[in-house]
Amino acid sequence: MTWGDIVPAIFLIEPDLLYKVLEQENYSDNEDKCAVFCHIKARTVSFGVLGDYVIMEEVLMTFRKNGFLAVDSKEDNPEFNIDEPSSHPRITSHIFLQHMTITHPTLHIVVFYKRKADFLWASKIQMPTSDLVFGSTAGAFDNFKLREVTVDGIKLNIPNPTRHFLEQAAHSEYVECDEDQAQAFLIKYGKDNTEQAQQFRRKARQLIAKGKRVLDSLGVGSGSADIIPYTTDVDFGVWIKDYKPEIVDAMEKAGLQLKHLFGKVSDSYELSFKAGDIKLDMFFFYEEGNTMWNGGTEASTGKKFKYVFPSFKLCWTSFLDLRVRVPCPSLPYIKANYGEGWSTPVKTWNWKSSPPNSRPNGQWPKAEMNKVVQVFE
Repeated sequence: MTWGDIVPAIFLIEPDLLYKVLEQENYSDNEDKCAVFCHIKARTVSFGVLGDYVIMEEVLMTFRKNGFLAVDSKEDNPEFNIDEPSSHPRITSHIFLQHMTITHPTLHIVVFYKRKADFLWASKIQMPTSDLVFGSTAGAFDNFKLREVTVDGIKLNIPNPTRHFLEQAAHSEYVECDEDQAQAFLIKYGKDNTEQAQQFRRKARQLIAKGKRVLDSLGVGSGSADIIPYTTDVDFGVWIKDYKPEIVDAMEKAGLQLKHLFGKVSDSYELSFKAGDIKLDMFFFYEEGNTMWNGGTEASTGKKFKYVFPSFKLCWTSFLDLRVRVPCPSLPYIKANYGEGWSTPVKTWNWKSSPPNSRPNGQWPKAEMNKVVQVFE
């Protein structure tokens, strides 16, 4: 009996074994009948299942009937309706299987669910574990198809494209929006539902979606910042190490015209693109010791400013039903830029002096001004 006989929807996701599968596919004349599974070193091996397409209770029952001890982990559906929490039952997120006659390895089934922002999500495991590749954090993955392969004489499914899945697995960490914090803010300050604010939110979402598509197509990692209705821009952050010269042309081909270019790639680089009456500001982040910083330039004087943040990585989250990257952990980043009173609305803001992490950073030489300050109308 094979995995496909027990639960046809199960697919292999263990990275070490997937790499072995790809390696073996390059050798069609390989006669080794145990070229992959004989190399298992971990005590736990991960498989996946698409939770929206199977009935998890039936999956558990099927495994138990076939000689497995099964322990499952459940949690609340993260996309519950706040006003009707009972409308979404708890979901099965992980399953651990141990065959009654085989001591190891333990089989770990990761349950992937489709999210509104059109990606696959797997939860953080809710019980103490070790030796696991998946589950130490929640994860977000591009939608993938399955393809059948024969591994050591056994037919099973793997994600397709496989290498893309493996690349994502290493950078898949996902964080949920703090719904309690958001609700507390709305109760205290209310929501700006003026026509002007609603129009800006719609336009800003469209702009984020378009900018994200462009950067994703170039393989450039970015993180989008907040949407504030009484501003007129959207902010993107990009690692300077991910900068590609094609960014400007690609953005303009998508209908986003370059509005200004400040700084240079080696120092305080910044791009701004116009989309109707709002703009997308793209700030590039530099590493310096245990901090990150992005620059700002005053166009009229050439004065430079540096905005310093604690070192951070990027995680995925859902924002306006879009999957976007954000600084992670987010709170130290927000406090660096907005201070301890970050959750209190401030409608008067000076980009040079208001951020508590703003630092003077010298001045561009006059001889360089025509290159480091370029404004296009």
